Amino acid sequence: MNTSMNDSSLTGVFLMAHGAPESVDDIPEYLKNIRGGTESTPETIQIIRDRYEQIGGSSPLREISQELCAQLESFLNQQGTQFKVYCGMRNWSPFIHDEVKRMKDDGVKKVVALCLAPQFSTWSTRLYFNVFKKALKSCDAESLDVSYIGSWADHPLLIDAFEERYRAALEKLGPNAEDSVHTIFTAHSIPAESIERGDPYAEEFDKTVKKLVERVQPKRWYKAYQSQGMIPVPWLGPTVESVLDKIARQGSKTVLMVPVGFVCDHVEILFDIDIEFKKYASERKLSLHRTESLNLSPTFVEALASVTWENLV
Repeated sequence: MNTSMNDSSLTGVFLMAHGAPESVDDIPEYLKNIRGGTESTPETIQIIRDRYEQIGGSSPLREISQELCAQLESFLNQQGTQFKVYCGMRNWSPFIHDEVKRMKDDGVKKVVALCLAPQFSTWSTRLYFNVFKKALKSCDAESLDVSYIGSWADHPLLIDAFEERYRAALEKLGPNAEDSVHTIFTAHSIPAESIERGDPYAEEFDKTVKKLVERVQPKRWYKAYQSQGMIPVPWLGPTVESVLDKIARQGSKTVLMVPVGFVCDHVEILFDIDIEFKKYASERKLSLHRTESLNLSPTFVEALASVTWENLV
């Protein structure tokens, strides 16, 4: 697919992600970044440290994101048009600001900016875009022509990628899995007051689930929010635990979690689902499984390329 760009121009694709510590020793600084410079209590630091130690001491987020950049850049450049892909993190290195500076130094004039979270939320997406805009200002790069992609929650290729992972998971569960499995679609919870203030996040989550349900037609399915934060405010529900309790009351055995609010492995997948929810389910005599994260799925790479092209034509 060709764009209307001049071949001599360099277009940047700027992916944004939350960021994650690469060692347990980074955790105090990482939490300080998340909390806008406020130190966390030793208890909080220890809780997070324990989680990271249980998944091997670090998060694969940076490694996966950088490889994703490389694969997306390669895919986009197969038509001969010049693209350069960047990935900036909000709370850890490579920081959004540093990547914006690098992008400016590379001579990029046109940019497509999107978060590696398909569902728009003022709690996440807008915060990323605000950090990106501040970085443009401080790098004297406000003249760049930027297209912001707030939502790609129901993009057909994204749904294709999730469908592939879902069918692969069912296949692993055996021939009759389709009839017996209880499917839980999850997204990251946000403070409930965001929705009261008009945040469309719950509708965005619905968009992804609706399209995927149309495709895979699970017999029994639920939606839940996971990974509620430590701030003592009401968080969006239902929780995964409450849904697992409901399934356990029906005496069912097999549960398949499909975290559609996440696109790659990190602590919310590797600890929250693979360790914590699995243990919670097991205590209720449920066998919990999950779909593989999209990570470097070729269909997912194509989805990101498609979203990029659609915003340039």
